[in-house]
Amino acid sequence: MRFEINNLQELNKVAIYLKDKLTKNVCILLIGQMGAGKTTFTKELLKEFGVKEIVTSPTFTIMNQYGFENFKINHIDAYRLTLQEDPQMYLEEMIDSINIVEWSQNLDINYESYFKVIKVTIDVIDETKRVFEVEEIN
Repeated sequence: MRFEINNLQELNKVAIYLKDKLTKNVCILLIGQMGAGKTTFTKELLKEFGVKEIVTSPTFTIMNQYGFENFKINHIDAYRLTLQEDPQMYLEEMIDSINIVEWSQNLDINYESYFKVIKVTIDVIDETKRVFEVEEIN
């Protein structure tokens, strides 16, 4: 599914589309360059999902967790992970949760083995316009 987003108010189109697909053991892989809007989109998605907490970037904490009903939603930013760290250390926390992962290639996890995977690619067109490509992997 392809969405052309012209401003921040239109982000809810993608969030509403994804909302019904989010259950335990789903992993959304956010793909996009630095500044593409991955965390901004995550904020909108969690707002649409009903999370009342303030959603912040996990750039320095690596993982932020939000409670929702009887499970958690993990927002992971793996940008700062290095080869010296054990990238699979987050896997246990990810099981039985909804996971939103930025820079997923930095985690040595075969996502398809553990989760239903939805890949969201964000292409920057200009300062306010983005194209979101949503692809269900399995």
